[in-house]
Amino acid sequence: MSDPIFDRIQPEPFKIKTVTPIRMMSKEERQEHIRSVHYNVFKLHSDKVFIDLLTDSGTSAMSDAQWGAIMTGDEAYASATSWFRLEETLKEIFDYKYFLPAHQGRGAEKTLFMAMIKPGQTIPNNMHFSPDRITASGGLMANLIIDEGKKLQSDCPFKGDVDVEKLDALISEVGRDNVPFVMVTVTCNNAGGQPVSMENIRAVRAVADKYDLPVILDAARIAENAYFIKELEPGYADKGIVEIIREMTALSDGCVMSAKKDGLVNIGGFVGINDDTLYEHMQSYTLMWEGYMTYGGMAGRDIEALAVGLREVVDENYLAYRIGQVRYLGKCMQDEGVPITTPVGGHGVWIDSQQFCPHIAPEHYPGIAVTTALYEEGGIRACELGNLAFSKRNEETGEVISFPEVDLVRLAIPRRVYTSRHMEYIAAVAGEVYRNREKLIGFKVKRYATIKYRTLFLGEMMPITED
Repeated sequence: MSDPIFDRIQPEPFKIKTVTPIRMMSKEERQEHIRSVHYNVFKLHSDKVFIDLLTDSGTSAMSDAQWGAIMTGDEAYASATSWFRLEETLKEIFDYKYFLPAHQGRGAEKTLFMAMIKPGQTIPNNMHFSPDRITASGGLMANLIIDEGKKLQSDCPFKGDVDVEKLDALISEVGRDNVPFVMVTVTCNNAGGQPVSMENIRAVRAVADKYDLPVILDAARIAENAYFIKELEPGYADKGIVEIIREMTALSDGCVMSAKKDGLVNIGGFVGINDDTLYEHMQSYTLMWEGYMTYGGMAGRDIEALAVGLREVVDENYLAYRIGQVRYLGKCMQDEGVPITTPVGGHGVWIDSQQFCPHIAPEHYPGIAVTTALYEEGGIRACELGNLAFSKRNEETGEVISFPEVDLVRLAIPRRVYTSRHMEYIAAVAGEVYRNREKLIGFKVKRYATIKYRTLFLGEMMPITED
């Protein structure tokens, strides 16, 4: 039954039982601290951060039911009762025959990629988040998101959709044997947490069937995607979240999931698969890199917490609150005049760095200027996902070959952690930085800890004004 006031205000559907104090340092202290870590926000000590929006991965607050379930964890090495409880939950929500656990999404990807990708093969996706796990397996990436998904400001409800015409053309061009599978990321992280429609998944399935190729979902945020389908796609308003998820997964042949997102846990993941032969093949990789196939790098207590979290994440009251909170931050940011990507996606708000500080050249990393200013001004830790994170570089020299199409800063909101007042504070800080944006200066790379893999996490920066 609909409640107009509840629907309009969308209060948190939980009570706060346990709190973790957070402390605001002075601006001078913050300036000194970020300088001491060479402007790499990943190296900021977490107790020096007031609002942490670095990632929504593994940062959820667990429920009392999850903490209670932790005490029942069966720590047997093989065939623990905790695994069979999780497996039962997985089979209720996801329409796959087999499941293999992993310590997190990266482990799940490694299991699947090593089993399915041969060197030189191309893996099409709406938009790959991290190139490293594909390239480390010998694969080549192809991002085939629809053109609307590349627009930072848009009214398109499903900007994460795959361009199926480009998908068909790509497979035809490279050859069916050079494509191990078609991948779809739901929701599409790099495009701003944008959802993929059921219609599009069905169209991707049709193209894959034409070439007899499997479809694999990156299902880290599949519950949030299902909520968007229920809310925005005709014919789904009266369907439940589990029903929608089962339809999405029935249109695919398998998935990888980092349960640190929609699993509402701090660690964990899994592979879902239908093919008998692949399942047996993947078991050997799970055993080699993760652990036995009934724990896969997770302790029994983590498995129990995940089984509960997956049941909690499909609750429509929770999802309405979750998506509503992200949208509220987006609205507050727009009220402050801050340029963000639209529509607001499922797990965070993305700032358009190029619009935010157009006076900073791309090679001087405007996104780093924004993340630095957010921390110095208000103790907020955000994440640059643009010219530093996704530029193509010479592996020997580190010289930039090309920059990505968009230069963004992500404010990823941890699940069930912050309140509406925190959202208002975040927007107020961003607004203050934006109003004084002409004072922001660019940055240059001081040192690469590594060139080939993820300089975002490992590098050091310095303002262009310093020697």
